[in-house]
Amino acid sequence: MRAVGLGLLLSLLLSLFLTPLAGRMALWLRALDPFSARKLLRPSQVPRLGGVAIAVAFYIAVAGLWWSGSVVARATFQPGSPVLAILLGGVPILLLGIVDDLRGLRALPKLLVEICVALLLYWQGLRVLGTNGPTGPIELSQLLSALVTVAWIVGVVNAVNLIDGLDGLASGVAIIALGTTTVAALLRGDVLLAFLAGSLAGATLGFLRYNFNPASIFMGDSGSLFLGYLLATTSIWSVRKAATAVLVVFPVVALGLPLLDTGLTISRRFLSGRPVMQADRDHVHHRLLLKGLPVRRAVLLLYAACLVFSGLSLVMLLGGPLWSRVGLLVALGFALLLSYWFGYLRGGPQGLLGALTRRRRTRMLLAQLESLGPRLEQVQTVAELEGVITEFAQQLGVALRLDVSKDAATDTAGYPVVSPGKQGRLIAYLRPVDPQHQANPDERTLLGLLCDAVGPTLARVLANATR
Repeated sequence: MRAVGLGLLLSLLLSLFLTPLAGRMALWLRALDPFSARKLLRPSQVPRLGGVAIAVAFYIAVAGLWWSGSVVARATFQPGSPVLAILLGGVPILLLGIVDDLRGLRALPKLLVEICVALLLYWQGLRVLGTNGPTGPIELSQLLSALVTVAWIVGVVNAVNLIDGLDGLASGVAIIALGTTTVAALLRGDVLLAFLAGSLAGATLGFLRYNFNPASIFMGDSGSLFLGYLLATTSIWSVRKAATAVLVVFPVVALGLPLLDTGLTISRRFLSGRPVMQADRDHVHHRLLLKGLPVRRAVLLLYAACLVFSGLSLVMLLGGPLWSRVGLLVALGFALLLSYWFGYLRGGPQGLLGALTRRRRTRMLLAQLESLGPRLEQVQTVAELEGVITEFAQQLGVALRLDVSKDAATDTAGYPVVSPGKQGRLIAYLRPVDPQHQANPDERTLLGLLCDAVGPTLARVLANATR
């Protein structure tokens, strides 16, 4: 118990010290938060790489207590334990995130690295083996165990990455999940797990001091991938002694919000006929902003949802078989209630059924967008570009205007057009002629993709006009 408190306190203090240094390093490296048509907030010069401070503070805290002779910290080298493999596996995940923050990576290379790390951990013994069901033990075959293990690690890593869209959101969600894991581990007498989860919670809490709205630094992919990785791996380790099927679901409930957002994201993109890996601005936090909520209130509301899921997961852990099942059923009901409140399970253009009814039209418009490349290469003036935009807008059914005035960046009403490059510059806004127009999620995605398509062309045209 003493080691858990010391790990949390030491990592917290280290993170408070290291996070500003990481911010200065990010500014020097020009690792700034990229701006695109998928952002609902105005562009900023906020540095990334906050995840480096979290990771370094965590590793130093663990290593420091190991060096001081802590029995709990030294148990990381216990024979047959996957803890050392978990800690070492975090290094390539962290490096992957750093490269993405600095240079940008496509989804497929990141996915391949995540799968390779997950397979190595499976080979080292970190596995989802099975559970006890109503009729007795349920053991997974070796192949199925590997598939479930890899799917869980990759899924949680990307769930945390996807929910990292507002100041302090991903870090706060991770702190709540890690705090729940720490409490659960202590209640079950698993001090080593509590030590690791508590130390990571402390490092993330120190970072949140600078990341909460208005944020002075973002964690970037280096932070969201690293936190997601450790949340996934420690959760597998935490249920290695689970005696019931309900307790195996404990980590799923504790991570309810990010997993719900990921499930809704995949469902929405699949039903609308869009690529599953194609980014958009229709996550749960985006929908709260579109409802008119300020960033801070939206984040606090999502914190509250996470606390509900965490509380229910602890009910599952502490209660008997009956309360465990009740907690699981309530968690499922709460997830459905949230999905309805966010609009995904409602009728109308914002719901999942609406995305399915627009599937054929959305796919047709996506194909038209992909065919714009040759035409945009031939554009020489802003007027010609406006003609291309107008033609596509007619197919979309939304009247648009391209605002390239000097005052274009003074507000966020519309869809930003950004110059190409990792740190693109805002050069215009694409605005609906009717300010009252309410675009459905697929229209918002298509308009964002249109902005991404015309950005390089507009940057070239404006550059030629100034020569």
